[in-house]
Amino acid sequence: MKAAGILDFATSLHNPDFARLAEAAGLMGLTAKTPEQVRPMIDQALAHDGPALVEVLVSRQELSMPPTITLDQVTGFGLFTLRAVLSGRGDHGECSPTRGRLMR
Repeated sequence: MKAAGILDFATSLHNPDFARLAEAAGLMGLTAKTPEQVRPMIDQALAHDGPALVEVLVSRQELSMPPTITLDQVTGFGLFTLRAVLSGRGDHGECSPTRGRLMR
């Protein structure tokens, strides 16, 4: 959404504990909270005799970067940041790369 320049609207969803949901359905459920835990948990899931789910927790503000960035993505992210700041939402974490600079 950020790369398209679109602000979040009426979306305050909270993720459940997917590993516990998997266990409730009879699957192996694992949660990796740090990068160091990811590989061992994937190995454990692959070694498990049955279905497994590995939930990997990441920061909500973490930007996933594609292998290449297009001009449209740069433009969209710029629009997103501008809209967030102009709408008064620039200090709520929506545009975290600018948050510290704007508050100085």
